Amino acid sequence: MFSTVANGAFKAVILDIDRVPKFGKLSWDDRFFLEVHAAGSGGSQNITSQGHQGEKSLIWDTTFTFNVSQTSRLVFRVLGYDGKDSEPIPIGIAIFDVDELLQQHSLIRRPLLSSAASVRIDGIPTLSFRAARAGAMSFTRSLSFFTQELSAAVNRTADLHVQPNQPRDYDQDKRIIEHAISRASKDTGGDEHLYPLLVKISIFVSVAERLAKLHPYARIAYAILATGYEVIRQKIACEYGIIRLMRTMQDTYDLVMTVNALPYLHKQKNVLEAIMQQTIECAFFIRDYLDTRGSFAQAIKNSVLNMEAQIKAFENAFIDLQRNFQCYMAVSTQLTVLKILEDVADLGAKADFREMSYAVDARCAASYAVHLPANSAAPPSDLITSLQSWVIGDSKESERICLLSGPEELCSSIALQIGEQFQFASRLGSSYCFRGTRHNDTRSYTNLFSTIARDLADHNAQFKQNLWRAVGNETSLRKTRVARTQFEEFILAPSRDVIWNGPFLVIIDGLELGGNEAARKEVLSVLVDKGAELPRNLRFLITCRLEDDICKAFRGQSHVLRRQLGEASPLASRAENFEDYVGV
Repeated sequence: MFSTVANGAFKAVILDIDRVPKFGKLSWDDRFFLEVHAAGSGGSQNITSQGHQGEKSLIWDTTFTFNVSQTSRLVFRVLGYDGKDSEPIPIGIAIFDVDELLQQHSLIRRPLLSSAASVRIDGIPTLSFRAARAGAMSFTRSLSFFTQELSAAVNRTADLHVQPNQPRDYDQDKRIIEHAISRASKDTGGDEHLYPLLVKISIFVSVAERLAKLHPYARIAYAILATGYEVIRQKIACEYGIIRLMRTMQDTYDLVMTVNALPYLHKQKNVLEAIMQQTIECAFFIRDYLDTRGSFAQAIKNSVLNMEAQIKAFENAFIDLQRNFQCYMAVSTQLTVLKILEDVADLGAKADFREMSYAVDARCAASYAVHLPANSAAPPSDLITSLQSWVIGDSKESERICLLSGPEELCSSIALQIGEQFQFASRLGSSYCFRGTRHNDTRSYTNLFSTIARDLADHNAQFKQNLWRAVGNETSLRKTRVARTQFEEFILAPSRDVIWNGPFLVIIDGLELGGNEAARKEVLSVLVDKGAELPRNLRFLITCRLEDDICKAFRGQSHVLRRQLGEASPLASRAENFEDYVGV
């Protein structure tokens, strides 16, 4: 934790070094130190803190206080010490101007540059933190205050299900939870709406995961709002409809987290998952509406619902879920989503789409049972988290495609888990897996993008209408098997004026297996030439083995994140542009 106390200063910065691999002779069990040097008009200061091990990252939770100004410069140095050498070993350095940091509103990531040529570093360590102006609230810090107490209370309550003869003191656990909320809510920085909602979502996920074995992907809802926190907080003031929706969401969490409900959460898993899925949908709506208000307003103007009616529909969905929870009702209603246009009513559209080539059983879920071993090792959790963050994404990020290359089994396992996450969130637009064998196999590069386009049409009525307009009277176009034409006419063109509320993920698993190098040349060419034109909320995750032509094609492309996995070593990632890394 880092804070400053002068004009234009920070309120808080959360520091960690992501994915620390082996540094020369240093190992994960050795000690690491962060040295922060501040230089400016107020003189210079140095503070050093020892880091502690998080989940595959190093975390510094010390509060650093400096008297600095906007013209000051901060130098972060990371040092390692194995107890054998007399001096710590320099690992990396990152330099920031305070003025630069104050302009950032999201997570800041930067690779640490090596500060000692003689030290061989296996991987690229990354410094990650948040910065905010003085007076802004750091909800991460407040939430951490009560994590331990809350976890203990939840575990005690859960244990009562296993030991029913033990005395039950739910009131005590309720007091702990209420105390935790109170402590976390004291320093809101004037934020009366988003911060309390984040606190309640965080508590709900922690409790529901333990008591109701809620899907862990429910944490996506928190990540969406937390990532866009500063933008949302600053723009929400006059958005009374959005504020009202947030209060309705809070009311829902207040209901399910009452002391009387705790013992019975495990019986209502379906309702709890529906609440979380609806929260994810609304979180994307809130974030994207506030970030692209003009586009939303124009789209809503042409839709069957105006903005107020749409917000009311979301509110009613939460009220219905509250009723279901109170009455122990099964959830049978559909997820309420942003409604821009009516579904394409003309039955001729379905007939036209059927003439577009489609690979049956190509989706990833249908494929893994065929080729992925039952005892496959789970992929690194920090890698899954970073990919999730990329898909959720800051709306200003330019990278539309992520290329994940490495061992086949690991790539498949990652594609499966990421696919499950966004399927849970109703955000898996399409998945196409080339791996494994099929009966009557129809998978090839010639129907890759037409299959993806037909899947996307099932998720967005605007996209479906635009696609139908393009192919409805063009028999030769809808029957084309040319990859470039399919990508440009079936995916890019129908997307250009479409509102995608929140991201949709497209997974292509095992790209190298759709044909030989000559056959995939056109696929690679169009992804390189036209991939940057994909809409900001449409993300392509592509996995493949380490094939030279694929790696070479995507190298140096600003719209492509490259993640390379070693045969024996997990991922080490870079920040911002995710530089190449081969584990050794």
